[in-house]
Amino acid sequence: MSESYENVTLETTLIESGEKPVSIGGWVGTILLSCVPAVNIILWLIWAFAAKRRSRRNYAIACLILTGALLLIALLAVSFFGTAMLNWARGLNPTLFSVLITE
Repeated sequence: MSESYENVTLETTLIESGEKPVSIGGWVGTILLSCVPAVNIILWLIWAFAAKRRSRRNYAIACLILTGALLLIALLAVSFFGTAMLNWARGLNPTLFSVLITE
């Protein structure tokens, strides 16, 4: 059984599809903009739905998925352990958190 495989690389795939790769400077800018709070979510949404380059679109979708998963984990942690965390924080500075939970 003889099968022939073509030597397909990322460059040949990008050339055939007519898509230019994102430059190193483009990725540096993308990552720096992803570090700015609130701006990152807006840009990820724009890139996820309107980016012309597939790699940037996939990056934005991955960032949105990870951010959503981490927010879900944080919300679950606060809902299950919120009172314990607040009591621990009140032990550090009792007057700071006395307004939130009264005994």
